[in-house]
Amino acid sequence: MLNWRPVVDLEIRAIEREKQIAELRSDSERIESEIVQLKKENARFAELNAKLAALSSSSDTSSPPPPPTPGPSPT
Repeated sequence: MLNWRPVVDLEIRAIEREKQIAELRSDSERIESEIVQLKKENARFAELNAKLAALSSSSDTSSPPPPPTPGPSPT
């Protein structure tokens, strides 16, 4: 009499591994997409930071500081 159970167990394990591989590929694609999005946002923030620095340096040299506004003192 042949023992069929080990073969079925191996087939089930193979199917489970294929599912895990598919999930890992999906996760990998999602992470890669997030990385691309983060790189775009990082570039945008760098551009905005450069503009802010340019504005800050030009305002430091071209105009006097604004007068303090009246209000409660932080003591």
